[in-house]
Amino acid sequence: MPHYNEVPPPAPGPVVEFAQHVGRLHTLLDRGVVAAARSFGLSRSEFDVLVAVAARPDGLRPGELAKGLLLTTGGLSNILRRLQEEGLVERLPESSDRRGRKIRLTGGGWVLARDTTEAVYASIQRLLGPADASRLADANAHLHSVLGALGEDAPVHRLQNRPDTTS
Repeated sequence: MPHYNEVPPPAPGPVVEFAQHVGRLHTLLDRGVVAAARSFGLSRSEFDVLVAVAARPDGLRPGELAKGLLLTTGGLSNILRRLQEEGLVERLPESSDRRGRKIRLTGGGWVLARDTTEAVYASIQRLLGPADASRLADANAHLHSVLGALGEDAPVHRLQNRPDTTS
């Protein structure tokens, strides 16, 4: 019987290699996002919440926000509490349901979301800028297709009311 270190591991194959590439790119991108958010005094999760709420000026229910950002309701509650204490978000009664609340940005929240987003976009541009734009466009289309096939069209798409730019 061969010794354990004499048996080679199985070849990863295209599915595992794809996952490894996506994971590596995520790590590289996340470093920049975290650093940019931190420079504005925000955690990554706080930044994500601010951007998601900014994408919906009419406000979001906490349940929608948690689902869209793949957060637990308990984790989201802690983030919202801190953002509210900092004067960045407000919880307002929902007009159609007195018991419900919607999360909206305050003026300071809008400014911080905008400024942090600009820094994040600059970080992403620095990282991906050297890559060929047409290859990035192709990769984006392919990743969108893979996510669609998985029934997961990415949280950013679910939270934003984006106008149709294809027509």
